[in-house]
Amino acid sequence: MYMQIWSSILVALSLSMDNFAVTIAAGCAEHCRLRVRTVLGVSFAFALAHFVMFASGWLCGAQLGKHIDRFDHWIAFAILAFIGGRMIKGAFEPVKEDSSLDVCRLNTPKTIIALAVATSLDALLAGVGLSFTPASFGLTTGALAVSVMLTSCCGFWLGAQLGRRFGKTMEALGGVALVGMGVKLLLGGLGIW
Repeated sequence: MYMQIWSSILVALSLSMDNFAVTIAAGCAEHCRLRVRTVLGVSFAFALAHFVMFASGWLCGAQLGKHIDRFDHWIAFAILAFIGGRMIKGAFEPVKEDSSLDVCRLNTPKTIIALAVATSLDALLAGVGLSFTPASFGLTTGALAVSVMLTSCCGFWLGAQLGRRFGKTMEALGGVALVGMGVKLLLGGLGIW
């Protein structure tokens, strides 16, 4: 039982690292406007997306894995590269009064959903893989939801601290990190890395 608990925690933490990096970048970009409601709402959306993807992968098993494995890395790469590129561009532009259209900010449901999907695609494949093992579904999904929620909140806090201290530099570095994560996912999906 203890081994199942530890393996569930390790799986949950490993699947939480993408959203942790994304929320650090978002915290850097949002450091002046970061609200508790936003942090909790986005963290919940990320946790829900991970839960749904992992459960879908687990329930659909190998059939879904064969189809999604061909293009999941391309979807994640496109989303992360686009949002990361916008963050880098925004870091070098003068600050505007109305930045409600700035896509790198987590102020629209469309952006939040895109990032939630991009960071949870690996949970779908992990669910497929773990469906063939004796791992506990309830324990693993519970650990995953809690881990994603906590790492997202911590990522926002850390990103906001870095953003307040280093300003636009951290926003640009956050964008570079998102693009880099997208490239890593793409290369991994293509079998290069």
